[in-house]
Amino acid sequence: TGCQMAHVTALAAARSGVLCRAGWNVEKDGLFGAPPIRVLANATRHSTIDRALRFLGIGERAVTAIPTDEEGRVTEASLERALVEGSGPTIVVLAAGDLNTGVFDSFDRLIPIAKGAGAWVHVDGAFGLMARASASKRHLVRGVELADSWATDAHKWLNAPYDSGIAIV
Repeated sequence: TGCQMAHVTALAAARSGVLCRAGWNVEKDGLFGAPPIRVLANATRHSTIDRALRFLGIGERAVTAIPTDEEGRVTEASLERALVEGSGPTIVVLAAGDLNTGVFDSFDRLIPIAKGAGAWVHVDGAFGLMARASASKRHLVRGVELADSWATDAHKWLNAPYDSGIAIV
């Protein structure tokens, strides 16, 4: 019901989108025989990303960890390397207020790189997407609007008294 299901929803759309671009209709043909999907995400991603990938039949082994800087942010160079080191339908997961490190990836620089390579970009914004509503924190999510999907939870910054996952595609 929380951000976990928001990730499942958004990554289901990502799965459909990247496979469609590869000429595969997952809704009609299922996953058997589909081109393998690779997911690029940092090593400190929240476990709900991996769980969503399992639920969707993509699996954890599809994930390639993108090296980060000393603060835990994905860098332009590491994303570019990760994108050229593989091929096929690709989903890139970026973080807005990562649970483990608190960092925000540089959306305004990273999303154009990922999109230039034909990847779908999903933002795990469970803890930080709402920074966009704060005049003093808005700079942390500059460029986040360029992503294809976002997941967040009103239980965090909006103080809803229960998990309330929000998926935006």
